[in-house]
Amino acid sequence: MNSDIQVSRHSDAPLYRQIVTQLSFMIENGDLEPGQTLPSARLLADNLHLNRNTVARAYAELSELGLVESRGRGGTTVVGPGQERESSPARDRAREVLEAATRECIALGLSAAEIQSLVTGLALRAEDDVLRVSFVECNEDRAKYFACELEGHLGLRVKPLVLGEFGTEDEQADLVLTTFFHLAEVRGRWRRPETEVVAIVVAPHVQTLVKIASVPKRRTVGIWYSTEDQAVSIRDSLTQSGITNIEILDGVEDADLEGIDLVVIPSELPELKGRLRGRVDVIEFGNVLDAASIRMVTEVVGDMQAAKRSGTRA
Repeated sequence: MNSDIQVSRHSDAPLYRQIVTQLSFMIENGDLEPGQTLPSARLLADNLHLNRNTVARAYAELSELGLVESRGRGGTTVVGPGQERESSPARDRAREVLEAATRECIALGLSAAEIQSLVTGLALRAEDDVLRVSFVECNEDRAKYFACELEGHLGLRVKPLVLGEFGTEDEQADLVLTTFFHLAEVRGRWRRPETEVVAIVVAPHVQTLVKIASVPKRRTVGIWYSTEDQAVSIRDSLTQSGITNIEILDGVEDADLEGIDLVVIPSELPELKGRLRGRVDVIEFGNVLDAASIRMVTEVVGDMQAAKRSGTRA
């Protein structure tokens, strides 16, 4: 496999990105099949005359993309692109475009290696034009949920990140979004001047407020969230609604629910609602992205994309 990977120190693309792009293509094209073990980071680095950390970083990104997985001493194993990626309309159309372009390049007299080098360079340059956006929250479920919501509004991939589970030195982002609740902490961690950190408003869904307002004042309400900060925030919202008999739960076992009439849980965890069904009444505390925040972020993204493309072309 090593001889199929080519890296250039004269390219504008970082060396690790060149490796990621080429290995991704080989995996998704079937040249590397699920179950195959990649060379160790040290072995591949030695063959390419690179620092081992460069290859390790490339393997880590491939793992984040779901194309490979680390099995400890068993090495890094190819997982594959996944059926949903193999058969998506976008990928099918991309394959058609690339196949037509490849045949035309062959007709012009280019070799397969020359075409691969050209495609890699063009893809990396095009990828550099794309704005890199992340959304930071304090737990994985909310991070994924709101990142997905933002993707739908912005038309861009938004990477979910969990506070305390990533290093800013390893994360490349042009724009980092978070809630006002975490803005100061995220800005304190993300000190890169080239990265914009913007807060958005996440508000309770109106249906959630209606349900909370209808809770009889005499009922005992339990709150279960994966982080104490969120549980405290929800408790404060309930208190402002006039509900004062509130307990923050450590768990949802029978002993935890003793004396509890109603449990408030995050809407991002439907499986938890299933566990509680028939044992206690449940309110899902649903949140929505504030419309004004979405408009603001859309404008910021538009301005940053225009500036990024202008800078790349310059």
